[in-house]
Amino acid sequence: MHPGAGVSWRYSGLLPHLGADQPVFGLQAAGLDGAGQPARDAREMVEGYLDLVRTVQPSGPYRLLGWSYGGFVAHAMACALQERGEEVELLALLDAPLPHGSAHDPGTAERQVAGLLSRVAGLPVGADGPPGVEDVLDRVGEAHTAGSSPVSRDEAASIAAVMRNNLRIAPEFTPGVFRGDALFFSATRDLVPAADAGDLSLAAGKADAWRPYVRGAFEDHTVPCGHYDMTEPDPIARIGEVVAKALRPASG
Repeated sequence: MHPGAGVSWRYSGLLPHLGADQPVFGLQAAGLDGAGQPARDAREMVEGYLDLVRTVQPSGPYRLLGWSYGGFVAHAMACALQERGEEVELLALLDAPLPHGSAHDPGTAERQVAGLLSRVAGLPVGADGPPGVEDVLDRVGEAHTAGSSPVSRDEAASIAAVMRNNLRIAPEFTPGVFRGDALFFSATRDLVPAADAGDLSLAAGKADAWRPYVRGAFEDHTVPCGHYDMTEPDPIARIGEVVAKALRPASG
């Protein structure tokens, strides 16, 4: 399930580590193409993604994985599938925050959007944080013209719109209880105390926040990287090794 930006390209880094017989399907956020409409609320997002999953695999067992925003979406989907009597044999959360109970602050959201766009485009984020979203979009356009950004200004603008919407509905994800085992992967760098974290993705203690919502074994694997670096080659290799090991007994 996509992270906050709505883009699932980075999950392709799992492919070399899971084996040739294990495909990876990445769900992109509705509206990312600039034509469709983003999900109106958390329920619509979950139901829409379940419909997409069932077009590929009509019935379980299912294997769900999500990084950051995608983690709590994957957890919600897993709970919804179990409510329908389906089996979920793998739930993996990559340093996922727990947004329920937090308040949506548009100013904080804009800073997160600007910071993420900077990272997506490979632009530096200074000690004072990124500039405003429009300034970042202009820089993305210039960088794309120069051949140094993988996304164009229009594509970045679509990502910004999707991310604003994702952040708006994030607090609506009231966690259920997943009846099964879960893998959690905790980033260990660049964390701040939860009470001081404007960006919940950078808060320490994310794994402990999720334990009450998993009724089964809860394995927390530490990954020596920052939250936004979990799909870089070395961290994703560590994650892929653990996920591959978890999949082997399931695949017989």
